[in-house]
Amino acid sequence: MEPSEINSQNQEWVDPKISKDDKTLAILSHALSFVEGGIIGPLVIYLIKRNESPFVAFHALQSLYFGLLFIGASIVTLITCVGPIVCLIVYFVFEVIACIRASEGKWYKLPLAGTWAESSHPIPPFNEIKSEKEQSK
Repeated sequence: MEPSEINSQNQEWVDPKISKDDKTLAILSHALSFVEGGIIGPLVIYLIKRNESPFVAFHALQSLYFGLLFIGASIVTLITCVGPIVCLIVYFVFEVIACIRASEGKWYKLPLAGTWAESSHPIPPFNEIKSEKEQSK
Protein backbone atom coordinates (compact mmCIF):
# COMPACT_ATOMS: atom_id res chain seq x y z
CA MET A 1 0.00 0.00 0.00
CA GLU A 2 1.38 3.38 -0.96
CA PRO A 3 1.77 6.02 1.78
CA SER A 4 -0.66 8.21 -0.12
CA GLU A 5 -3.42 5.59 -0.04
CA ILE A 6 -6.07 5.73 2.64
CA ASN A 7 -8.83 3.45 3.78
CA SER A 8 -11.56 5.97 4.54
CA GLN A 9 -13.67 3.40 6.36
CA ASN A 10 -11.23 2.88 9.24
CA GLN A 11 -9.11 5.96 8.54
CA GLU A 12 -5.98 3.86 8.38
CA TRP A 13 -2.94 4.85 6.42
CA VAL A 14 0.78 4.31 6.31
CA ASP A 15 2.83 7.03 7.93
CA PRO A 16 6.22 7.13 6.18
CA LYS A 17 7.86 8.80 9.20
CA ILE A 18 7.33 5.86 11.57
CA SER A 19 10.64 4.28 12.57
CA LYS A 20 11.25 0.54 12.78
CA ASP A 21 11.66 0.81 16.57
CA ASP A 22 8.31 2.58 16.89
CA LYS A 23 6.64 -0.10 14.77
CA THR A 24 8.18 -2.79 17.00
CA LEU A 25 6.96 -1.15 20.21
CA ALA A 26 3.48 -0.65 18.72
CA ILE A 27 3.38 -4.34 17.76
CA LEU A 28 4.60 -5.28 21.23
CA SER A 29 1.87 -3.25 22.90
CA HIS A 30 -0.72 -5.34 21.05
CA ALA A 31 1.15 -8.66 21.20
CA LEU A 32 1.52 -8.53 24.98
CA SER A 33 -2.25 -9.02 25.07
CA PHE A 34 -1.65 -12.66 24.21
CA VAL A 35 0.66 -13.06 27.22
CA GLU A 36 -0.80 -11.02 30.07
CA GLY A 37 -4.25 -9.89 28.96
CA GLY A 38 -3.46 -6.48 27.52
CA ILE A 39 -3.33 -4.30 30.63
CA ILE A 40 0.15 -4.08 32.18
CA GLY A 41 2.29 -4.33 29.02
CA PRO A 42 0.47 -1.63 27.04
CA LEU A 43 0.31 0.57 30.16
CA VAL A 44 4.08 0.37 30.72
CA ILE A 45 4.81 1.05 27.03
CA TYR A 46 2.38 3.97 27.04
CA LEU A 47 3.91 5.54 30.16
CA ILE A 48 7.42 5.23 28.73
CA LYS A 49 6.71 6.45 25.17
CA ARG A 50 3.72 8.81 25.57
CA ASN A 51 5.82 11.95 25.13
CA GLU A 52 8.30 10.51 22.63
CA SER A 53 6.21 8.78 19.97
CA PRO A 54 2.57 9.58 19.23
CA PHE A 55 2.37 6.41 17.10
CA VAL A 56 3.52 4.10 19.92
CA ALA A 57 1.47 6.00 22.52
CA PHE A 58 -1.68 5.71 20.41
CA HIS A 59 -1.26 1.96 19.77
CA ALA A 60 -0.38 1.22 23.42
CA LEU A 61 -3.26 3.28 24.77
CA GLN A 62 -5.84 1.73 22.47
CA SER A 63 -4.54 -1.76 23.30
CA LEU A 64 -4.91 -0.94 27.00
CA TYR A 65 -8.45 0.38 26.48
CA PHE A 66 -9.35 -2.62 24.32
CA GLY A 67 -8.14 -4.92 27.11
CA LEU A 68 -10.29 -3.08 29.63
CA LEU A 69 -13.29 -3.31 27.29
CA PHE A 70 -12.65 -7.05 26.89
CA ILE A 71 -12.59 -7.56 30.67
CA GLY A 72 -15.80 -5.58 31.05
CA ALA A 73 -17.56 -7.46 28.25
CA SER A 74 -16.41 -10.80 29.67
CA ILE A 75 -17.81 -9.97 33.10
CA VAL A 76 -21.12 -8.83 31.62
CA THR A 77 -21.45 -11.98 29.49
CA LEU A 78 -20.47 -14.46 32.23
CA ILE A 79 -24.14 -15.36 32.63
CA THR A 80 -24.24 -17.11 29.26
CA CYS A 81 -21.00 -19.12 29.71
CA VAL A 82 -20.43 -18.82 25.95
CA GLY A 83 -20.11 -15.02 26.05
CA PRO A 84 -16.58 -14.84 27.45
CA ILE A 85 -15.36 -17.34 24.83
CA VAL A 86 -16.87 -15.25 22.04
CA CYS A 87 -15.37 -12.09 23.58
CA LEU A 88 -11.97 -13.79 23.77
CA ILE A 89 -12.06 -14.81 20.10
CA VAL A 90 -13.12 -11.33 18.96
CA TYR A 91 -10.49 -9.74 21.21
CA PHE A 92 -7.64 -11.86 19.83
CA VAL A 93 -8.73 -11.43 16.20
CA PHE A 94 -8.73 -7.64 16.51
CA GLU A 95 -5.41 -7.62 18.39
CA VAL A 96 -3.82 -9.72 15.61
CA ILE A 97 -5.15 -7.27 13.02
CA ALA A 98 -3.76 -4.38 15.10
CA CYS A 99 -0.34 -6.10 15.28
CA ILE A 100 -0.27 -6.46 11.50
CA ARG A 101 -1.34 -2.83 10.93
CA ALA A 102 1.25 -1.56 13.43
CA SER A 103 3.98 -3.57 11.66
CA GLU A 104 3.00 -1.78 8.44
CA GLY A 105 3.26 1.62 10.16
CA LYS A 106 -0.49 2.21 9.90
CA TRP A 107 -2.58 4.37 12.16
CA TYR A 108 -5.26 1.71 12.68
CA LYS A 109 -8.14 2.23 15.09
CA LEU A 110 -9.56 -0.71 17.03
CA PRO A 111 -13.35 -0.67 17.46
CA LEU A 112 -14.40 1.66 20.29
CA ALA A 113 -10.95 1.69 21.91
CA GLY A 114 -9.35 3.45 18.93
CA THR A 115 -11.71 6.40 19.17
CA TRP A 116 -11.25 6.51 22.94
CA ALA A 117 -7.45 6.49 22.56
CA GLU A 118 -7.61 9.10 19.81
CA SER A 119 -9.24 11.53 22.24
CA SER A 120 -6.05 11.40 24.36
CA HIS A 121 -3.54 11.04 21.52
CA PRO A 122 -4.98 12.49 18.32
CA ILE A 123 -4.04 10.79 15.08
CA PRO A 124 -2.33 13.28 12.77
CA PRO A 125 -4.59 14.23 9.88
CA PHE A 126 -3.87 12.24 6.76
CA ASN A 127 -3.51 15.41 4.68
CA GLU A 128 -0.80 16.66 7.05
CA ILE A 129 1.21 13.44 6.63
CA LYS A 130 0.73 13.52 2.85
CA SER A 131 1.83 17.17 2.55
CA GLU A 132 4.94 16.57 4.70
CA LYS A 133 5.88 13.65 2.43
CA GLU A 134 5.42 15.82 -0.69
CA GLN A 135 7.54 18.62 0.83
CA SER A 136 10.40 16.24 1.53
CA LYS A 137 10.67 15.28 -2.16
